[in-house]
Amino acid sequence: MTPKPRGAAGPRSPLMAATSTSPHSAAAAIIVDGLPHFLRRALRTHSAVLCAHAFLLRRGLLLGQPVHAGLLLTASACSAASPPAHVLRLLLQHLPPPLPLFSIDAALRALAPRIPFSALLSLFASLLRSHHPLFPDRFSFPPLLSAAASAASPRLHLPSALTLHAQLLRRGLLFSAPPHAANALLHFYAAAGRLSSARHLFDEMPFRDIASCNTLMTAFVGTAGGIDAARQLFDRMLLRNVVSWNVMINGYVKAKRPEQALEVVRWMAAVGVRGTGTTVVGAATACARLGRLGAGREVHCAFLRRFEDDNLLVWTALLDMYSKCRRVKAARTVFDRLGVRNLVCWNAMIIGHCVYGEPGDGIKLFHQMIRPGNVRPDEVTFIGVLCACARLGLLDDGRSYFEQMSTTYNLKPTFAHYWCMANLYGSVGLLEEAEGLLQSVPEDLKARALGGLLGLCRFRGEWGLGERIALRLIELEPNNNAHYALLCSVYAAAGRWEEAHRMKATMKERNEKFSPGYRLVNLNEIIHEFRAREKQPENQEIYAILDDLATRLKLGCKENVQSDFGIK
Repeated sequence: MTPKPRGAAGPRSPLMAATSTSPHSAAAAIIVDGLPHFLRRALRTHSAVLCAHAFLLRRGLLLGQPVHAGLLLTASACSAASPPAHVLRLLLQHLPPPLPLFSIDAALRALAPRIPFSALLSLFASLLRSHHPLFPDRFSFPPLLSAAASAASPRLHLPSALTLHAQLLRRGLLFSAPPHAANALLHFYAAAGRLSSARHLFDEMPFRDIASCNTLMTAFVGTAGGIDAARQLFDRMLLRNVVSWNVMINGYVKAKRPEQALEVVRWMAAVGVRGTGTTVVGAATACARLGRLGAGREVHCAFLRRFEDDNLLVWTALLDMYSKCRRVKAARTVFDRLGVRNLVCWNAMIIGHCVYGEPGDGIKLFHQMIRPGNVRPDEVTFIGVLCACARLGLLDDGRSYFEQMSTTYNLKPTFAHYWCMANLYGSVGLLEEAEGLLQSVPEDLKARALGGLLGLCRFRGEWGLGERIALRLIELEPNNNAHYALLCSVYAAAGRWEEAHRMKATMKERNEKFSPGYRLVNLNEIIHEFRAREKQPENQEIYAILDDLATRLKLGCKENVQSDFGIK
């Protein structure tokens, strides 16, 4: 066999040439195999894009060649390693207009999640000036509207979105099929809380698809009392996908209607729709709210049968379900088998021990959590720990944990933490100390704090302290009828009937009605107030967990051994 001469080379594929370290071999591949094919298939890395760009500039293959320029831009935009600044320079400086619309749209889609919305909007305006009247088309607007909807505060971008809405109408692109632009605008209005605008746009759309209906349903379930409107739309849909079912399941869970959430899960299984991890989370959460252990076990079995991938969100929902169904040992078994744990998972297990199981185990798990290499606790973690201290009467430990929040972890105590500490003081009979602690609560929360303490005083027989607190409450909120009713109850419980009748007469003169007093022993009321008065965007997860915790604190669990539903 005759050996090949030194320097001879066999045939090489364009991809091999593109990945070669030699620019000359890449150029040879371009000349032999054709430039368009090379630009479409071989530019997989940022360095390959730079080499191809240099070659095209040197050979003069960009001027008058919009297809070549567009393919180069598309390759650069679709490369995850390409810096956004490089793509912007290609668009605005180095690539001569007009560029093909397909490449501009691809670049906008690639840049939208990687640069601020303001920069994306400025780029859009520059392209509008340089490529008019070819640019834009109906595929140019969705990346901008999606970026605005995904921003931290979509409402701030409402003026820009209205301008894009006007551009779509003026160019006749809004209601053209397929409805990508209209769906993107619909999604923005839903994210910005403009439900009326979203509904008006939906009604005007001549072409709607499943995404259109899913978007409007999501907007409905995100508003108070909108779940019924979402259900009406869901029932009218001729075609549904798994997202449609998940929106309804989780919408019912969010609206505190878990029974109907399980009905939708059963219906979904009956028609043969295969669920996803989101379906399992919604079903498990509904079972937790209702305390249905049998149905929750069936959800667990369905997840093991149908899903191969580990899903930490699903496992967290399942261990939370077992905890709320008073099967904390089963929840701990799930927790111990997890290879990866995040903050939400740790919090769910700690709260499971501290509220529904053995509080001492929750405190031990907390100390395991704060070891080096594990996760850092947050406000929810300390609510569970302080609840455990209140259940066990660990006054010194509770004080220490409460102090650690600010000194060690730089966490600002919220009303829920003050409430837990006051409950701890009350559990060991230190009502005066509880009163002093709640006096340090901010003024706008003080009435509710003292009202909770007054409820505890009534049950412990501290009538003098109860009278003093009730009078202070009336001073803080003279128009709140609940405070007058509480004071009347305090007098009646103390046998001071003359004062009780006088307070009743005062209430009749004010035309007030009796209403139930506040109880410090019910976390549900505290959490609702906590959410209503202290809700901040960065703490959404906290409020969701606490709201779920509150609804199950006093609810007993009855095991349901019958099969409720199946998940396909």
